[in-house]
Amino acid sequence: MSFFARLRDWLSGLLDPEPPMSSLPDLRIAVGTPVQEASATVRPGARPGSATQPIPGAVSQPARANAGIMAISSQRTRIHAAFDAGMPVEHRAGLAGRARELDRLVEAVLEHGKHGIVFGARGSGKTSLSRVFGDLADEAGATVLYNLAGGDIDFSELCRPYLVELMSIPGEGVRRIDIQPLLNAPFDARQVASILAEKVRRPTILVLDEFDRIENLATKTEMATLMKLLSDMRSPVRIVAVGIAANLEDLIEGHPSLRRHIVSVPIGGIETEQLKALLLRCCETAGMTIDDAAATRISRSAVGSPYHLRLFGSNCAIAASRAGQDHIDDAVVQQGLVDAYAEWSALSPRAAAVVADIQRLPKQIATAAAVICLAAAMRTRIERTEVVLVLDEDGHDDATIAAAFAALSPILHASAIEGSYYFDDTLAPQFYLLVYNRRIDPTRIKTPGLDDLRTVLERGVRDL
Repeated sequence: MSFFARLRDWLSGLLDPEPPMSSLPDLRIAVGTPVQEASATVRPGARPGSATQPIPGAVSQPARANAGIMAISSQRTRIHAAFDAGMPVEHRAGLAGRARELDRLVEAVLEHGKHGIVFGARGSGKTSLSRVFGDLADEAGATVLYNLAGGDIDFSELCRPYLVELMSIPGEGVRRIDIQPLLNAPFDARQVASILAEKVRRPTILVLDEFDRIENLATKTEMATLMKLLSDMRSPVRIVAVGIAANLEDLIEGHPSLRRHIVSVPIGGIETEQLKALLLRCCETAGMTIDDAAATRISRSAVGSPYHLRLFGSNCAIAASRAGQDHIDDAVVQQGLVDAYAEWSALSPRAAAVVADIQRLPKQIATAAAVICLAAAMRTRIERTEVVLVLDEDGHDDATIAAAFAALSPILHASAIEGSYYFDDTLAPQFYLLVYNRRIDPTRIKTPGLDDLRTVLERGVRDL
């Protein structure tokens, strides 16, 4: 299905600005009921205030309370483990909806000897994909080494850990004497490429996560040079870079011929039914059941993102647990979505303020902003021409479209490619769509203050 067809499909089923906002809880009212200390029970005939004698076979109030707390704690632990929204998956079964991307990466890197670039929004499953790919590469007999990039790191600091680790692996062929000159002094791509090409004997994959966080342009240039040299030297070493950036221009600038040595693997949104299947597996693991309508609502609200699916699902499951039930219905879904939004808005107040402001704009502008967010949720990069084509067909004029882009501009930025945009908070599009579809009313969500945060912390400790 083409991008335009998929966007049309999402538009027809997702963007509905006027559904009823049934039983929306008001977060200005404290969530949950504080546990009250049980009053002392007095046996008939006993004097008030006197010590009571235990009744044979009876279970004391503290024992019942402790048993209840332990049961709740155990259930919450299962929920957190089952949904685990903040951690990448470690096995192929948990990699929902990414079979095509995984096959593309395996074929290009392991079979054709290309370097890989995996990019997508935060929470889209990039790191999970690279981990599962690494496991498959290891099963195929390759050595797989991981590293994290970030900040103003220079090329030598980025590559030195790989060299040290290769030296410690028996049979790799890299000895300390080979890399000694590089351990304490800066080096360039040609020096490290020569060592890798001459000494490494078996297929080796260097996975570099969070590549987009590298701010040093010289480091990116040297990394591109290293990729080119490794390919030219027919080295068995390949590099797989993982990041948020939705284009390769910074990486291949000055090395246009590098394109033929690279496979790009974009991680976009996945289909609602695949998200729903993932949600059902998570619920089963957590020991909970869920209504079909509730599962559909959560899956559609995630708009293609497995991270949002797990985040929304875990909040809904915890809402059910707090209500004393192990079943997720529509009522607890509403509470769970509100909890998820409140959590995000507390951590991303600037983006949350933009979301709230746009909802006060004319409906046409708010709808255009929703389409922009929908395109961002489906892809990591927003192409203005594609968005304009869709909005033009729906009767939006140029001024309205420009106003929508302007309203989002505090969190929506132009990329290195002309006419392309990206969100600096890649979690924001799904939360805006929650607000647009009236599943969340941001005006009724109170930003936690010190006392609220203390309550949340205490509740979180009890939930562990």
